[in-house]
Amino acid sequence: MAYRAGFPVALLSVTRSSECPSGIVCDWKSQRDSFRDDAKLLGRAFAFVYVGSIVDQAISDPISDELHKELISDMSSALDARQTAVDWGVAKAVTDSNPFAHTGYKLASRLLRTDQPLIESLARELTCQSTIEGDALRKRLDANARHLNFDELETSTTY
Repeated sequence: MAYRAGFPVALLSVTRSSECPSGIVCDWKSQRDSFRDDAKLLGRAFAFVYVGSIVDQAISDPISDELHKELISDMSSALDARQTAVDWGVAKAVTDSNPFAHTGYKLASRLLRTDQPLIESLARELTCQSTIEGDALRKRLDANARHLNFDELETSTTY
């Protein structure tokens, strides 16, 4: 999701080590000046936050401690995005950020359906490698991701 949205990714990791954070290290807020559209950026940010949760919801096994920690982190990231909407003056209160959250959830769902093979390929690579630095990740995705008009995906009416 971060790659498709044009967010800078510093690191992607699935390690269990305290030396390296597990998950994706990405500062989407730094893109505010280049986007010039806070509402669009917030919708993409919520999609970035929700994409992992949607994948995790598909797991039918009992929830592991690691997954539980990821879900708590996702909730914290969603709250941060909601607070950012207030801080940026796009929403009057955290509860008024629901339209951005809804837009992000729909976008994440569409992207997962479109990029499922790419996501599965990346997941397989991470099981062997465990960590991919931002530049290496971008090169890999540039070489393997099929063209996608992200703006069209955002405006699509399908889930």
